[in-house]
Parts: sequence; structure tokens; C-alpha cells
Amino acid sequence: MDEMLKTLCTKNGLSGDEGDVRDYIKELITPYCKEIIVDNLGNLIAYKEGKKTPDFTVMYDAHTDETGYYVKKIGEDGLIYFDSIGVTAAVTPGKTVTVKATASGEDKFIDGVIGLTPIHMTNAENRSKVPNISEMCIDIGAKSKEDAEKYVAIADSVYFKSEAGEFGNFIKAKALDDRVGCYVLIKMIMSDIENSAWFSFSVQEEVGCRGTQASAYRIKPDYAVIVEGTTAADIGNVEDIRRVCHVGEGVSLSYADSRTVYDPEFIRKVADAADKENVKWQFKTYVSGGNDAGNIERTAAGTKVCTLSVPVRYLHSRISVASESDIEAAFDFCKAIDKHCF
Repeated sequence: MDEMLKTLCTKNGLSGDEGDVRDYIKELITPYCKEIIVDNLGNLIAYKEGKKTPDFTVMYDAHTDETGYYVKKIGEDGLIYFDSIGVTAAVTPGKTVTVKATASGEDKFIDGVIGLTPIHMTNAENRSKVPNISEMCIDIGAKSKEDAEKYVAIADSVYFKSEAGEFGNFIKAKALDDRVGCYVLIKMIMSDIENSAWFSFSVQEEVGCRGTQASAYRIKPDYAVIVEGTTAADIGNVEDIRRVCHVGEGVSLSYADSRTVYDPEFIRKVADAADKENVKWQFKTYVSGGNDAGNIERTAAGTKVCTLSVPVRYLHSRISVASESDIEAAFDFCKAIDKHCF
């Protein structure tokens, strides 16, 4: 697994708390950029000079935040009650987590496990039900509320604890959505590009695509390329028509989702560019979800957008799975767009 991507995935950046991810990216890209801005929301916005400056404004976007949980209450017994940011109850019980604990005045990461009522104490009917998140708690090994409050405070961020690495023919890590997109944009910035462009590493996508409301308004792009991670759903028990895209079959290109109907002419243009450069790609065949393209296309006088999504299995869970060849295809697709579309 590429070391830069591995580091990106192991950084913690819950929606609204993306600072560690942003700082790492900023350190990497600063030598390659003419201008770097961190706005009041926390978006990292960078301007990279190309071989020429087009007559219009080009923007590339990827979001830095990930899904997880936050602390909402500390019980008298020292157990931590929490709520979710983008994670379903179905993938929550029994998982190991790390709490970004701030009560001591400095950030410390404390391991915990998400517990619930033992199976021996549940009746047959409840054993088959997924419990509500409100019924679960995080055990950090505290003896009491007073003990837990030495470390953990209300609103502290909680992250999946997992290891990034290779997984058979693929890679596994938390937060592949959307550190894969961040990785592609960083590689674009580190490379020679044809056209000068703005790059936005946006915040709070997982809670309503909020960050790009600010970054796109600042940039006011004419064209934007959004690089995302998307649900692959190419697993057992999913009928073929609902398989959004396939891991290992190339980066997926959207023509519509729940927030955006993409301009057909621009989509054909970027697809032709990819074909000219022999990029391996596929259409995202199931219309659902949404991403930052929905905000960017509505900014100022309007923006022509396209979304390139890396297929990811088990999205928004402790371990996601993707193919490094699909990630490289996303980079190659961006380079093809830069070469042929502007």
C-alpha cells in the first residue's frame, strides 16, 4: 500500500475536526503551490500553476472528513454514550475505537470498545435485532464518571481503530472515503499540469456537503472535477442491477445522483479524454447518494461538474476495501481531463 495513502487513511478527521488531515496535506503540497488558503470553515484551498492559464477557472475537489462518532454523555459508571456521524448502527456493536480525548487540555487518544447488552441477557426476539446507537456505549476502562472525566469530554471525536494495509489483491483501511480523493489531488499538485487550477480539500462533506459551500464560492469555478470514494456494492446477495460499480474495474464516472444531474456534453467530453489516454473507467450505474458536486454546480453563475469515484466496499465502516489500480485510474483520468478538456 502506498505510504502516503496509508498515512492519509490513518490520520483522524471527523466532520468538523479535520485539522490533523489538513495539516498533513498542507505540509505535502506547500512546495508545489503558488497560493494556499485555510478558510474559516477549515477548507484547505491551493492554487497550482500549470503550463498555461486557461480563460476560465478550474477546480478539483476532495473532502478530508470521515465518518465516526462523538461523545454526548458520560455515565456514572464511566461508560461513554455517543452518537453517530455517518455510521449506521448495524456496523457499530463490538467495534474497537479510539477517542480523541481532550479533558486534560491536550489531545490524547484513548482506546475503547463499543459494548451492548450481552447475548446471554437478551431474549430470542431481540437477538436478531440491530440495537439503536442510543443503547450502546464505549468502555474505556474507567471505574467511574469521575475517572472517565479526567480524560474524556462531551463532544470529543471518536474514530474507528483499524490498521491500513494490503488485503489480498486490494487494500484495506478506514476513511478510504475520501482519503483516496485527497491522495489523487495531492499527486496532481505534485505533478506537472497543463492548466493552472485551484484544489480544494474540503471539510464536512459527510454531514451535508457543507465545506464546498464556502470553498466553491471563493473559487467560483467554471469547471470542477470532484474525486470521491463511492459504495461499490459488488458483493454477495446484492443483485446485479444494484451493484453501483465494481472494485478493480477502474474509476467510476457519474452521470446522475440524488443531488446532481451532470451535463451530458461535459460528461461525454471527459469520457472521450479518458479513452484517448486508455484510462480504465466504468459508469456508476446506480443512481443514489450525492457529493460535493451538488453544491459546486450551483455556485455563483453555475459550474460544469464531473465526479470520479473510486469504488469502495464496506463504505462508512471500520474497514473499507479498494483497489490501488482504481485509485491510479482516478489520477490518470484527472490528468486526461487536464490534457484534453481545458
